[in-house]
Amino acid sequence: MKEVRVITQQNTTKFTSHSIAMTDRKKASMTGVAKVDGASDNEISLTTCLGRLIVTGSELKIVKFDDTDGNLSLTGNIDAIKYAQAKVPLIKRIFK
Repeated sequence: MKEVRVITQQNTTKFTSHSIAMTDRKKASMTGVAKVDGASDNEISLTTCLGRLIVTGSELKIVKFDDTDGNLSLTGNIDAIKYAQAKVPLIKRIFK
């Protein structure tokens, strides 16, 4: 007989609040950032305690990121800061 293990994924986000402070569309500081999903000169994708956040612009650079306290600082020409909705699982889309 084969043993089957069920592993549940828990929310590992330890932050309960999130804030953004921006100066002259050149600098931004954020709190509540759990991880950096990806970063390029034109886009930085983050996971925050309130969901996925996408920063777009040009010459974007992460100056400092501390995953223990959730603080992130970035510089560059910031064009947009947008929260992305989580995708609805395929099963839920099929069986409405």
